[in-house]
Amino acid sequence: MTGTRAITRLLRGVPASSEQSPVASGFGLELRQWDESLVRQMADWGVRGFPYQAFDLNHLRDRKRASVALAGVRNNTQHRHFVACEGGVAVGRVSLNLKDPAGLYIWSVHVPPEHEGRGVARRMVALLMESLESLDPAGPDFVLATHTFAVRAHRTYFALGFSIAETKWTFDSEIARDLWTADHDLREPLTDHVRFRNGRWEVHTHIMRRAHGTPFSLLPNAKPVLSEV
Repeated sequence: MTGTRAITRLLRGVPASSEQSPVASGFGLELRQWDESLVRQMADWGVRGFPYQAFDLNHLRDRKRASVALAGVRNNTQHRHFVACEGGVAVGRVSLNLKDPAGLYIWSVHVPPEHEGRGVARRMVALLMESLESLDPAGPDFVLATHTFAVRAHRTYFALGFSIAETKWTFDSEIARDLWTADHDLREPLTDHVRFRNGRWEVHTHIMRRAHGTPFSLLPNAKPVLSEV
């Protein structure tokens, strides 16, 4: 089976092979589906805490919660979840909503602190997008949302060809929950990015969009190659 067929099978919800071969590889990374071994690695990732706590995965250290999370990832018909691996080491993760009316919605772009500084996020998202573009060059736009305080993330997305389509106030349940108890030092950096309106906290959020085929900036001579499965 060619690599293109491998990722096609995954996007159609066909169960993974027992060998857990990567669905795509390139830019020094492999995109793999979640499995028990990768979940154990992700459970040991460093955490960021407020206001990035939605990405923290230390709850996976609990075996029951890890089992439930893995089952949910495998059985979801609308979303696909990938782990980026570098030399067998899990270094990032990214998810894709296949049925969002806005387009191919990329979410949960997460690189833990210990794997920052090597362009993992940029390479991971680029590999995912180019793999999908190889299946349908005229497919729908890629879309994502990022809070306005996430300046480092913005640099990554601009380099990948995204532009801001809209900026609006949104409700983020985890940030809202912690804003009620956060002390001044934690809340102060978010002053220009959050507001209290109609009895709840809201976060200023960019909606970003990238059309298929839009050029992006990445390391030279590193075109992705879809794997054989």
